[in-house]
Amino acid sequence: MNKLKLVPLFLCMLSPCVVLSFHTSLADDVNIDNLLNKCEIAPEPKPSVMVYDYKLSPEALMPGDVGVLTITLKNMQDKPIKRKISITTSYPNVNTETYYTMDAYIKEAYIVEREFKVYNRYTSAGVLGPNEKVDLAFKIKAPPEEGIYMLKFVADIEDAHGESSKDIRYFIPVVVTGTVKLLPQEVTEDEVRLEVVNEGLSDVNDVYVVAVPAVTTAGVVQPERIYIGKIEHGESAIAAFKVDANETRTEGGVPRQAVFKAVYKNGINEHESRQISVAIPCPGSGYDEAKREQTEFSTALTPAPATAPSAASAPALKLRGFDGVFAFAALFIIVVAFTLAFVKRRREVKEEG
Repeated sequence: MNKLKLVPLFLCMLSPCVVLSFHTSLADDVNIDNLLNKCEIAPEPKPSVMVYDYKLSPEALMPGDVGVLTITLKNMQDKPIKRKISITTSYPNVNTETYYTMDAYIKEAYIVEREFKVYNRYTSAGVLGPNEKVDLAFKIKAPPEEGIYMLKFVADIEDAHGESSKDIRYFIPVVVTGTVKLLPQEVTEDEVRLEVVNEGLSDVNDVYVVAVPAVTTAGVVQPERIYIGKIEHGESAIAAFKVDANETRTEGGVPRQAVFKAVYKNGINEHESRQISVAIPCPGSGYDEAKREQTEFSTALTPAPATAPSAASAPALKLRGFDGVFAFAALFIIVVAFTLAFVKRRREVKEEG
């Protein structure tokens, strides 16, 4: 009788061990890491982030300009990755699914500072999900020399588990060049026309042509400044100034000089062109550059008197250039005429005698 009572007690003590052994065996079978190893599934994939686009504002920088370089990063994984795992055991089949979110954490992003000055960088820039984009804007300043520069962009990327992913090393070309020039197109006694040429690779705005105020040019041209506005790259515009005839009259017929410059903006950057000087002819003076050079040349060849003439002496005759030639010719003709008349009169007197 006592032996029969011991059998149920033994079975009751054995059942928890069996259940525990079954649960442990099942847990070992459905462990995800073990399943991945047993089924030879590929390692956990990593997010793929790359430079999707970049944009420079203004489009091209002139020497010394400040601009904004915006770099767009994109997670090229278009959706989370899902893997379904099925395994058959001695117990009922075990089915499980594994999801990889593919989120990318931008730990740090910056531009290596070399010829360009860089004003900012990014740390802990956020999480980039599958098929998502983010814009990173960098304030940069161009060097004073023209040229083509390669800016190195660096981004350190981690996955959702904090493990290092594929980092980014990307070079961006930036061109530094361009200026605005003033060219005299037509200069008359009444008007000065200047051509304003944009030789840069980007459009310029708020363009003015200014008559530089100075003692020698004050009041010569009107108005003092002309607004042109926007000039596209490779294009030009005309600025016409009116000439004040009363201000251009000077002694000797030498023309007045008017000085001009162009002021303009490339983005937020203000610039000035090189100044140019334009000779404005005097109205009605018959001034001619070649005639002035000829006059100066003749004057240089005419010797100056050694001593100043006295008051009682005859006034000195100053002869210059072609005027002197004509004067000597006239004097020669007069002398010849008097000589012929004198000879003729002598003959007549001789014949009468």
